[in-house]
Amino acid sequence: MSPESASTTRSTRSIWLLAAVAIVLSIALHVVPQLLRDSFDPAWSMLVLMIVDACVVGLVVRSRTALLVGGVLAALLGAAVLLHQQALSALPSIALNLMLAGVFGATLRQGDTPLIVRIAELDGGVLAPPFARYLRALTQAWAIFFVTMAGLSLVLILYAPFEWWSLFVNVLMWPLVGMMFAVEWMVRRFAFKELPPHTPLHIVASIVAYQRQVGQMRAARRTG
Repeated sequence: MSPESASTTRSTRSIWLLAAVAIVLSIALHVVPQLLRDSFDPAWSMLVLMIVDACVVGLVVRSRTALLVGGVLAALLGAAVLLHQQALSALPSIALNLMLAGVFGATLRQGDTPLIVRIAELDGGVLAPPFARYLRALTQAWAIFFVTMAGLSLVLILYAPFEWWSLFVNVLMWPLVGMMFAVEWMVRRFAFKELPPHTPLHIVASIVAYQRQVGQMRAARRTG
């Protein structure tokens, strides 16, 4: 096996491992609070688990950002307990989805390069105009998707039982994200056959590679 193939295999395994851990932790945020609901308010126990997860991540990868998130969540837990407001537990989900929508949407400004175009250029350099237009529309679709998820999270926490909101945010969100990847793959495969036929896994790997490149550039600027 060539060094390039071995590196790709390790990267693919890392992606699957990270995805599996994230899904298990997310599902636990729904299941554990429901099991403890007779003793603790599910909103409180969910926030406690989120604090623990953030602190563990921060200590394992030595991330100050993760520890800061843990501190913010602790403050939010205190507010939820003192004010007796379950709805406060939805703020991290809403904020995360709006942040992701902003990451995609901010690159759609005139004169800027859409985020998914930047990611695709890692593989093939300058893209053909039809492909670039398609990827711009795809960037818009992801921005709309995350805004929709934030809106649904808000509506459910305000007007539905807490367990419905928790099921949506902690369990159903992952299949919905997977569905977005699958639908995009089918659209590209059957409606735009002239475009490169990347699989969802290849797209995820490209996103991870892009994030690493951005992280390396930021680290270089800090040390430079």
